[in-house]
Amino acid sequence: MDRAAGERRPLEGTRRWWWVALVLTFGVATCSDVPTEQAAPEPTGEPAVVLGPPAGEVDAGGGTVAVDVDVASPGPDPTAPPYPDHDAVGPPPPDEPDPRSFTVAATGDLLIHSPVWGSAAGFAAGSGEDGYDFRPMFEQVAPVLEAADLSVCHLEVPLSPDSQALSGFPLFNAPWQLAPAVADAGYDTCSTASNHSVDQGSQGVTATLDILDDAGLAHAGTARSAEEAETPRLHDADGVTVGHVAATYGLNGLPLPQPWMVDMLDVEAITANADQARAAGAEFVIASLHWGVEYRREPTDEQRRVAEELLSQEAVDLIVGHHAHVVQPIERVDDRVVVYGLGNFLSNQSAACCVPATQDGIIALIEVAEVAPDEFAVDEVHAVPTWVDRNDGHRIVDVLTALEHEPEGWRREQLQASLQRTREALDPGDGNDPSSLVSAEDAADR
Repeated sequence: MDRAAGERRPLEGTRRWWWVALVLTFGVATCSDVPTEQAAPEPTGEPAVVLGPPAGEVDAGGGTVAVDVDVASPGPDPTAPPYPDHDAVGPPPPDEPDPRSFTVAATGDLLIHSPVWGSAAGFAAGSGEDGYDFRPMFEQVAPVLEAADLSVCHLEVPLSPDSQALSGFPLFNAPWQLAPAVADAGYDTCSTASNHSVDQGSQGVTATLDILDDAGLAHAGTARSAEEAETPRLHDADGVTVGHVAATYGLNGLPLPQPWMVDMLDVEAITANADQARAAGAEFVIASLHWGVEYRREPTDEQRRVAEELLSQEAVDLIVGHHAHVVQPIERVDDRVVVYGLGNFLSNQSAACCVPATQDGIIALIEVAEVAPDEFAVDEVHAVPTWVDRNDGHRIVDVLTALEHEPEGWRREQLQASLQRTREALDPGDGNDPSSLVSAEDAADR
C-alpha cells in the first residue's frame, strides 16, 4: 500500500537508518559497470515474512524496494503504538486448574468387650510387654486406612486413662492403648458420639478426648467444654477442607452431664453444625450418625427420614452410620450418599450373643471429586468386606483376600457366609446400591 509523502510508520530509531543503508547499497549497485542479474525467488508455499513495513517504492535497478525513511525525524513517535504490536492480542488465558479429588475411608463400631482387650493383653505379653497391644488386630486392613486421604473411625466406648477399672457391657471402659493402635492403623479422626459416650460420666468423656489428643487423633461428637463444642472439626484431605460432625440418637437412659457434652441426633442441630463447618472453610461435610435398630439389616423409616432431610438441605454431603452392629445398605439420596450401617469393625459379638452378622463389617472407601469449582460430590463408593476372627486374637480379616488363600474347612465356610451376608446387605435388590466390593489390597492400590 502506498503512503502519502512524509507519512510515518511505527519503525523508529536505528531501524530507519538500516533502510537508508539499504537504499544507498542498491544505488551503488546500479552505478557499477558490471551488469547485475537477479533471479526471482522460487515460490516456497510459505507466507512472506516482512521485516519492515513497506511504504514508497525506490527503483534499485533490479526491481523496486519498498522503503519508508524519514531522515528528518529519526526519533521515536510518541503517538505510535509499540512495535511489534503484541498488546493488540494480549497474553494467553491462564490454564484451568485440574479438578481436585480425595478419598475417605470410614469403618464401623469399635466396641471393646472384655475378650477383645484380653486378646490385646495376649499380644502384648507375646512381645514381652505389659499392658495391651491392639495393633495386630488392624494389620490386614491398615494399608487401606493409611492410603485414604481421610480415615474415620467410630469409637463407641470410653477409654480409661490408666487402663484400670476396665469394664464391658453395659457400662464400657476400655484400655487407653486402643487409641495409639487406631492412630498407627492410619486413622485421622474418630466420631465419639454414641449411646455409650457417658458410660463413665463427664470424667469419661474428658479422659477419652485427652487420650485421643495424645495419640494425635481428631474427634467429633463429644466435647470437654462449650467452646470446644462450638469449634468446627476441619481436616485437610489432599488439599480439600473437609468438615466432620457427629451425633447419637440417645445415651441408654443416662443423663447428659452438660447440654454441650454430647451432640444429639437432631436434624436442625446437625445442619447448624454443618453450616458452621462450611462457614469456617469446609468444602465437603461428613456426618457420622449413631442411629437405627441393633441387629436389623434394613434401615428404619426414621433413618431414611433423617437421611433425606439432612442430604436434601445440602449442608451435609455424606452420611456414615453406626450402632446397628450389622452391615446396612449404601444408597444415593438427592445425588448424595448415605452409608446406613458399617457393621462392627472390632468387637466380640457373634451368633453366640446376637446374630452371625455382628462379626461382619465393611470399610467404605468413598471417592470424592470436584464437579465444579469448589463444589464436590461422591464419585464412587467401594466396600471392603471384613470379618472379626474371634478365634485368632480378634484380628480384623480382609475377607476377599483371605478367601483367595484359605483352604477348605470351617474357617473358609465362615468367610464365605460372611461375604454372602455383606453382599445381601449392601444390595437388597432395589437397584440403589452405588457400591462395589473390593479387597483391602485392591482398595489400597486405588
